[in-house]
Amino acid sequence: MGRVMGIDFGTRRVGISISDPDGIVAGSPSVIHVRSQEQAVGQIREIAASEGVVEIVVGLPVSLSGELGPQADKTKEFASKLSSTCGLSVILWDERLSTVEAERLLLGLSKRIRKQKEKRDLIAAILILQSYLDRRAHDKRTSPTPLS
Repeated sequence: MGRVMGIDFGTRRVGISISDPDGIVAGSPSVIHVRSQEQAVGQIREIAASEGVVEIVVGLPVSLSGELGPQADKTKEFASKLSSTCGLSVILWDERLSTVEAERLLLGLSKRIRKQKEKRDLIAAILILQSYLDRRAHDKRTSPTPLS
């Protein structure tokens, strides 16, 4: 299988999560602070190479109505640069509810922790990656077996 990286892309902060070697469970969350897409791509390329990542999943911000806005365009541009620079498969994944879910999970924590936007980015990256890994596992289990 190989490790899969999940990314919650932002213009100032990028949340990153990396799966276990079998590509089953999201973990290893981190946040990088960036000033440009090029800087983000360079740092992610280094992390992906050092961690043995074979595939990257980038959360695509889609509105609840299914529309793509300006941030989605920036995310698509980022994913394209990432793919050409890293030479890895980069998948855009609907992150429609990942930030909302991250905020919900943070509600149980203290105000000081809740206000740290980095925590939300960490959780969102994990949620994006885990939802992708779960769907991939589900699709493998439910795909028809060819007849011999």
